[in-house]
Amino acid sequence: MADDFADRFWKTMCEYRAAVALLLGLEAVLLVLLFLALWLQPDGVGTRVVLVADFAFIGTGFLAASYVLYRCRQYRRLD
Repeated sequence: MADDFADRFWKTMCEYRAAVALLLGLEAVLLVLLFLALWLQPDGVGTRVVLVADFAFIGTGFLAASYVLYRCRQYRRLD
């Protein structure tokens, strides 16, 4: 029986597991740098809005990459 779309999708994503792990590491570094920038930013500066938006975007990417690696780990256990 042919694999359904979800199986083919996760099989393809797991082939790029090394690239996703690299992306996760890069995003972790960026999150640390953004946190430091937020902490060191003086009060009342308009740049804080941009930093918070960047924090949200990078955080979302971090969570997505973490989820892909989590699913790939589960997928390997089933095989």
